Amino acid sequence: MSSTNQTNKFTRFLRNNAALLLLVFCVVAISAVVIAVSVTGDDPNTPVGGNPNDPIGGNPSDTPVDETPKPVIVKEKIYFSSPVAYQSVGMEYTDEEVLFVFNPTLNQWATHNGVDLIASENTPVTAMYDGTVVEVGESYGMGHYVKVDHGENVIATYASLADVQVVAGQNVQKGEKIGAVSTTASYEFADGAHLHLEITQNGEHVDPMAYVNGEIYREVEKTVTE
Repeated sequence: MSSTNQTNKFTRFLRNNAALLLLVFCVVAISAVVIAVSVTGDDPNTPVGGNPNDPIGGNPSDTPVDETPKPVIVKEKIYFSSPVAYQSVGMEYTDEEVLFVFNPTLNQWATHNGVDLIASENTPVTAMYDGTVVEVGESYGMGHYVKVDHGENVIATYASLADVQVVAGQNVQKGEKIGAVSTTASYEFADGAHLHLEITQNGEHVDPMAYVNGEIYREVEKTVTE
């Protein structure tokens, strides 16, 4: 009987003091956490590994850095260059049919669709720009000649050549030798050894000197790595 009374009293105690007991339990739990933090020095809100934004291990400097070079497309200006190391200009270009230059070989005034670049015989003649050889031939007036399509409807005729190094259909690169200076152009024999150079753009003759002097360029896209 006495045991039953004690049980009832304990039950009533718990019922009447439940709020107080809960408060005491919370105080004890908080105190335990504070003591644990003081002992370990860790922030309970910080996950294992340190900063939640850091990888496991805690130190951002430990993260591997991707140093693989990345390809970048850039534009580069590629200029036409002189096809020959010339010493002077002989007969110059005339851009209209009513303008003439004196041709000492023919002893007459006439139009001239190109320029004569005077140089020592056998001086190398090179491609002014990348292109494709479209014709290799010989005529009495121009001697041995080579026509190169340099793209964008620009065709250069290199004439009064010797030692021709290319054939039709061949791709050439800027600076590649295509022949040598000579006196094979019979209509211009009195000029001595020279390169007779003509350039057409869209089928019309233009002054070659802008190309010879490196004033004409193309913008070419190329891929580089950073």
